[in-house]
Amino acid sequence: MEKWKEKYKNGERTSAYSLIKELTSIKRKQFPWMGRIGKTSPQYAIHNLEKAYKNFFGKRANYPKFKKKGIKDSFVAVENKQSFKQKDKRIWIPRLGLVKCAENLRFDGKVNNVVVKRIADIWFACINIETNDTPNISKSQTILGVDLGIKYLAVISDGAYFKNPKALERNLRLLKRRQQSLCRKKKGSNNRGKAQMKIARLYYKISCIRRNSLHEVSRYIVNNANKIVLEDLNVKGMIKNKKLSRSLNDVSFGELRRQIQYKANWEGKEVIVADRFFPSSKTCCICGAIKENLKLSTRIYKCDCGNNICRDLNSAINLANYGITQKSWESKASGVGSSFDFQSSLTMKEEMFLFKNKET
Repeated sequence: MEKWKEKYKNGERTSAYSLIKELTSIKRKQFPWMGRIGKTSPQYAIHNLEKAYKNFFGKRANYPKFKKKGIKDSFVAVENKQSFKQKDKRIWIPRLGLVKCAENLRFDGKVNNVVVKRIADIWFACINIETNDTPNISKSQTILGVDLGIKYLAVISDGAYFKNPKALERNLRLLKRRQQSLCRKKKGSNNRGKAQMKIARLYYKISCIRRNSLHEVSRYIVNNANKIVLEDLNVKGMIKNKKLSRSLNDVSFGELRRQIQYKANWEGKEVIVADRFFPSSKTCCICGAIKENLKLSTRIYKCDCGNNICRDLNSAINLANYGITQKSWESKASGVGSSFDFQSSLTMKEEMFLFKNKET
């Protein structure tokens, strides 16, 4: 990074390939320890640096920072299919040889690279694979509306309810106790390191609970619908409510929407994002009457037409009705939705291998 900044100040044009060439010429004399690691690790680090500067100058990210040891540790171990070896629950890592892993690779295709990373002192190998899978053409014409919430993570218009696991809330008391224990440890001591690892393990457990529930919900929705209608929620505005901010962040509406969108594209199905000001909760799904004054605490929707229904289910049914006359999400304004690359998602899959697992 310092070399890149130096060349930039001197007005020299540089690139990742020029720095890699320069590093190769001097590493034997100035950095002899680099002979003990694979060549792909420093090369990909320079490529990542180049990408970080491009994102900075393109105003897509902040100025690049040095990577700190112990935080998001990762390196590229294998860069192509020729040097990739994995069988019998073992994976080949340069300079380490065959390392035990938890499972075998489930997908066939071209291996682009293998990234080894550490999460809470558990090592994973993330294998990026390019497959030749083609989207399945769904014969079902079912339209499902999805209402998102806090008590129920998702309520589907077909009557399915998915409870919110509340991963953070259920572990918040234990998390506070472990953080208090960390504060009592002397900085730099081994006991402080052990306390930090306990907190990291707990955070990882919370993320796994949340991610598992999101995958269950998104898979059910994609499997049972040909057209999916989602809400366009203003999450940034919603989390400004101090009473709901923690619960909203714990639910992860944005991640659920992203998963539904990329899985629907894998299956060749349509995703519609309803207009942000569409009154799905205030509208009666039977007669179409709109209640202007509907409080958030009102969980049962009662209409003068005799309709007595759960508020969330009423909203989901209205979203499904909204999707009957609307075009697919992909044909709407480009400013709506996630920045996920849908075209590449049709051919790219990622597999994670567990290297080492310790009891928390």
